[in-house]
Amino acid sequence: MEPLATTWCPLESTQSTGNKTPNETTWSSEHETEYAYVSISLVICSLGLAGNGLLIWFLVFCIKRKPFTIYILHLAVADFMVLLCSSIIQLVNTFHIRDVPLESYAVLFMIFGYNTGLHLLTAISVERCLSVLYPIWYQCRRPKHQSAVACTLLWALSVLVSGLENFFCILEVKPQFLECRHVYIFSCALTFLVFVPLMVFSNLILFIQVCCNLKSRQPAKLYVIIVATVILFLVFAMPMKVLLIFGYYSNSSDESVWASLPYLNMLSTINCSINPIVYFVVGSLRRKRSRKSLKEALQKVFEEKPVVPSREDVRQFSPPS
Repeated sequence: MEPLATTWCPLESTQSTGNKTPNETTWSSEHETEYAYVSISLVICSLGLAGNGLLIWFLVFCIKRKPFTIYILHLAVADFMVLLCSSIIQLVNTFHIRDVPLESYAVLFMIFGYNTGLHLLTAISVERCLSVLYPIWYQCRRPKHQSAVACTLLWALSVLVSGLENFFCILEVKPQFLECRHVYIFSCALTFLVFVPLMVFSNLILFIQVCCNLKSRQPAKLYVIIVATVILFLVFAMPMKVLLIFGYYSNSSDESVWASLPYLNMLSTINCSINPIVYFVVGSLRRKRSRKSLKEALQKVFEEKPVVPSREDVRQFSPPS
């Protein structure tokens, strides 16, 4: 698991040489920095686990299944997986538990959940973009089980990508450089040539739609939370993917390359934890002199109002007389 096994916590590599350092004050400050990082990270993960767990419970038991809510349910499960595995890694490193298989599988499932979140956000963005561009198709001709089928295929793709990354690069004590480079070329192409461009282009269209709606009426809450969630993912979660691809593609053993990994991992956990908050805040907007409960706010967000098609769309999809 080199180098991930030694870089999820900051200053992990300095602990082994800490007693060799003559300056005890510096060594103590390093421990204080590490424990502060671990404490903050565990608090973020705990809040995120509670928020995503509550969201999963709400989507399963309290709301009717709709195309959008199926995607959000799977995204919440992926975020929950990332947060749980990140918590396990932090606890293993903090208490110096020498359980290599536990840490190995925690890393594997964390990368798996991360990749799934990326794929699901792209699918959500593309589908909502299609609902804007082709409203008649979305209302009348969209396959009934498209969301469930798409989620299943995306989970399967994440299994393939994460399995290759972990088998050839992360779980190997001495990664096979040639095979690892090929795996990350594939992962890089899939991420930055397929999923990220689709995500950005689709959200650009949704953003334009939101701005246009601001002139005439309130923007659809679905559009707002999709744009906000994708922006948060690109800002907080994407840097860790870039570092992993760069580090393993270049076969870098330089500690300075991996020094920022713990902090980028923390940003990724913040992204996974903040999504339920985004849903609640957007669902509570434009509510004067009254407070919405959590259930009411989430129900308001996940209401899918029919898209009003234009006359040109109706002519395009209507059968000839």
